[in-house]
Amino acid sequence: MAPAEKTISTDRLSPPFVPREIPPKPHRAAVSASQASLLNGDINPLPVLDTATNIPLTPFDSLPTIFTGKDGRCELAGDDIKSFLKKDLDLKRLNRIHGHLWMAGRPLRARPLHRYKMEGFDLLYTQQMDLHLLKFSNKLIVKPLPEWILDHSFWEKYMCDSQELHEAAAGFLVSYVWLLCSPLDLKLAHDHGLLPSFITWHWWKEFVADFYQHIDMNALDQVNKRYNFGDLRLGRINSIYRIRYARTHFVRGYLYGYNRYVVFFQRKFSWILIVFVFFSLVLSAMQVGLGVDPLKEDTGFARASYGFVVFSMVSVVLVLGSVGAIFFVVFFYNMVAAIAHDKRAHRERRALAKNRKDDLKTA
Repeated sequence: MAPAEKTISTDRLSPPFVPREIPPKPHRAAVSASQASLLNGDINPLPVLDTATNIPLTPFDSLPTIFTGKDGRCELAGDDIKSFLKKDLDLKRLNRIHGHLWMAGRPLRARPLHRYKMEGFDLLYTQQMDLHLLKFSNKLIVKPLPEWILDHSFWEKYMCDSQELHEAAAGFLVSYVWLLCSPLDLKLAHDHGLLPSFITWHWWKEFVADFYQHIDMNALDQVNKRYNFGDLRLGRINSIYRIRYARTHFVRGYLYGYNRYVVFFQRKFSWILIVFVFFSLVLSAMQVGLGVDPLKEDTGFARASYGFVVFSMVSVVLVLGSVGAIFFVVFFYNMVAAIAHDKRAHRERRALAKNRKDDLKTA
């Protein structure tokens, strides 16, 4: 049975910042030419940025249309905001292996965004909280910052009565405080569509100063324990899940990122080609050695060469057999899982359709 959500019966939680309008309203006062560039500073006009709607979004407008609710059902986010938040801020999968996260990353804050770009990282987008700040190869997965998480009244209404939601949301804000340390970071975030359009450097700097007074950025005891770490290595988290939960996650791990078997084998077994190249070099050297006078009559060298040749042949057979076995295991696992999922989905949909028709008859 899943653990009950932590709620607060005394000492009600509060938002980790003071109230401010989201989005801020444009300033109506006339400005001089020298002041026109001071967007959202002392003058506070609304900046004009390209967005999906061409206008800044309110907290409720920024909610998605649908989300996957209980039992995998499709639900409207605006109809059940609390359930949406439980899904959107869910970090249970990472918290399950918190004691092993030291293998996936150090307990340090994430680096500024420009630093990741400098090191050659490309940004990938996600709406899944437990994938935020996971990295693999030269990719960094980032969850965009929505408008609703910056709204004081939204926190009071939907998140301050749940310690679990409060800690997860506060930790998410902490991650962006780490990422956006300079105007350059803010510009990069806007270029990648990670921030609400109204956020300018003056607004962000004031918000962080306020947030810093409410959340201890060093102790991190007020946020979800996942944020005791900055970025984490996805490959190692996959390995932890495959070992720790071998019965259910041995094949797919934490995040199964392969949609083709060719890519799977290229990434997992390309190193074997390098080993075989070294084997071929050693075998060629031994062949030359057996034809040279000082080694031609050396019984020990001949025996060593014979043993290595046999070892190489057996290794090739074992590797090819292992690769073939892994392919068939993965293939049949995915096939069986797909068939079972298909049957279950059809059965559930038929039941839902029958219930809806019965309700219409009795109405």
